Amino acid sequence: MGNLRKQRVRGTILLEALLALAVFATIVTLLLGQIHQSRKAENDLLREEEVLRVAKMALQTKQSHLTMNGIKVRVETSQQGIQIYHGRELILDVQGK
Repeated sequence: MGNLRKQRVRGTILLEALLALAVFATIVTLLLGQIHQSRKAENDLLREEEVLRVAKMALQTKQSHLTMNGIKVRVETSQQGIQIYHGRELILDVQGK
């Protein structure tokens, strides 16, 4: 009878340890997922910032096309205003009066 109780206690302790490990693994997985998502968002923001810097350089140097660090920017000016493109994406559109 005493031997059975010891086995039951050991089994309960083992089960609790496994549950604690599962909870810990879940928390770590969620944390690592958030870190990955945060880094991806930060990289996207840095890329957008770099595109805007290249666009600013193109405007300052009055170039219609500028490529730096693999980023291609095209500036189109007209009587209505200025449009700046990164590839086919319109980055900035300034309209005159």
